Parts: sequence; C-alpha cells; structure tokens
Amino acid sequence: MHPLMLELLPWVRQGYCCSQLLLLLTLQARGEENPALVRAAQGLCVGIGQSDGPCGLLTGGACALALVAGKGADTEEAHPLLPALLNDYAQWFYDRVNAFGGINCGCVAQGLAGERGEAAQAGPPDPAGCGDLLAEAWERLLELVQSYDLDIMAHTGQA
Repeated sequence: MHPLMLELLPWVRQGYCCSQLLLLLTLQARGEENPALVRAAQGLCVGIGQSDGPCGLLTGGACALALVAGKGADTEEAHPLLPALLNDYAQWFYDRVNAFGGINCGCVAQGLAGERGEAAQAGPPDPAGCGDLLAEAWERLLELVQSYDLDIMAHTGQA
C-alpha cells in the first residue's frame, strides 16, 4: 500500500470516492475547506454518477488542476496554459491505464486488480483498491503544478 493511502484511509472509510479524494487533497494542500466543491465532485464517482464512465481519477484530477489554474470569478482569468496542463494530465492518465482496455471506472478498477494479482470485485470499486493509482495521480498533479510554475496555494489567474 502506498504511504499516501494511510493518510487517505479515514476519508475512504467515511465514504469519499476517488474524485473527491483528489479534491480533498488539493484543498488540504491549499489550507482550505470547501464542502460544496467536494459534494459536487461526488457526481464524478464511479465514472460519473455511477455510470461506469471515465475514471474519477481522470475527471477529479482535471477538476483539481482547474481549481488551481482555472477561472472562478468574473475578475479572474484562467491560466493561459490551463488547456495544455489538462492535456498533459489526461495524456499521462491515458498512457498509465492503456493496458486496462479503457479509461472507464470499471476497466481501470479491473486493470488495477490484475496488477495486484487479484480478481476484480463486483460492484463499485473501493477507493482503497485504486489507492496506488490515486497516489500516482496525486504525485503527477503535484509534478504538473510545479512544472507549470503554478502555486497550489493561490489562484494564478489575473484580475
């Protein structure tokens, strides 16, 4: 188990999904709380409304990056490289899960189970089972924030 999962286990036990966990980590790094944002991210759980659409680590990661570099008020502008930032994250994710047969939640969960030598479980994936990829996604988000010279603590848009 990745050491980050020890930090995340209380949130996992409280029922937060992968997309929410990435946003909780981002908010924690920013020294903020935003229950409304975390609540909204629940719509991304288990592939958007539990429809087995795109993995929440992909969509939640995009939301986390946009939280750092996106437009959130009339007086703000998104970072000019936000599209490139999001594309870099998405490309990393696609490359990482390519062998799983797709980016949807079920494919990713099955692929991760296979990497661990386990049989995939029926029903919604347990975020703890996706923990290593979640940790990789968080590390990649932090690398991208640094490589794009962004400050995770403050919005980088200009008034």
